Amino acid sequence: MNKNFEEQEKKAKVGVRLAREEVFKLVFGVEATEATSDELKQDFDIYLQNDEKFIATLNENQLEFIRSSINGIAENYDNIKDIIKKNTKNWAYARIGVIERALLIVATYEFSFKNTPIEVVANEIVELAKEYGNEKSYEFVNGILANIEKNKGTI
Repeated sequence: MNKNFEEQEKKAKVGVRLAREEVFKLVFGVEATEATSDELKQDFDIYLQNDEKFIATLNENQLEFIRSSINGIAENYDNIKDIIKKNTKNWAYARIGVIERALLIVATYEFSFKNTPIEVVANEIVELAKEYGNEKSYEFVNGILANIEKNKGTI
C-alpha cells in the first residue's frame, strides 16, 4: 500500500474521531440539562458562534460531519432514544449515566440512521467511554451496542 495513502487514511480516521467526539460533547450538554432536540440544534448554532478558534482548526469534512450528525440526531432524537430503551435490559433509561446516554445516542444514530458499520462506531465510542466515563462505562456501552446490532431490524 502506498505510504501517502496510508497517511491520508490515518488522518481521515483521526479527523472523523475528533468530529465524533465533538458531536458527543454537544449531545452530552443536551442530555445533562434534559434539553430537547430543538435545543440541540440551538446549542450547535451557539457552538459555531462562540468557539471560533476551535472551529477554525476543523476541516470542511469534520465540520460537515458534526453538522449532519447534530441535525440527524435532532431529527431522530425520540426514535434513537426508543432504540436504546428497547435494548437496555433491566435498566431504566433515566438510570443510564449522562455520559453513557450521550455516547449511545451518537452511536445509535450512526449505526441505525447513517448505516455506519457497527464495528467502526463501536470501537470509537468505546474509546470515548474509556476516556470520559468511569471504569465500567465502556463495558456497559459496548453491551448495549451489541444488543442494538443483534436486534437491528427486529425492533
